[in-house]
Amino acid sequence: MTKWNNIRTWETTNFRVTLDWQQEEYPDLSWDDSGEVIANLQSGEWGNYTFRVLVTCDGREIGSDYLGNSIYADPEQFYLEHIGIAAKSRADGQNYGCYFTDMLTGAINEARKTLRKSPRVRSA
Repeated sequence: MTKWNNIRTWETTNFRVTLDWQQEEYPDLSWDDSGEVIANLQSGEWGNYTFRVLVTCDGREIGSDYLGNSIYADPEQFYLEHIGIAAKSRADGQNYGCYFTDMLTGAINEARKTLRKSPRVRSA
């Protein structure tokens, strides 16, 4: 398995949320009818990545979301695209979607469900 590389980390006292990437292990380019994407990947101009948003509590994974087969020149663009879309949404008065925000919401919702199911421990 390929190592995860961190793009951003957000931390509170008990929680940590990370946005990470790795090279796509199982590329699916069946949709690339023109061959342009394959050519750019083979030249090294673009990369094919899997992204992960991971939520941990005291070091234990409690939520995650993944998106694979994402084509970018640089994996950092995945996060920066979110910032650009947010600014465009405000400027246009529209609500443009972004995979990163969907993944973040999904991972946090999964973390909340995990914590609701966890037994509560009371201190003496």
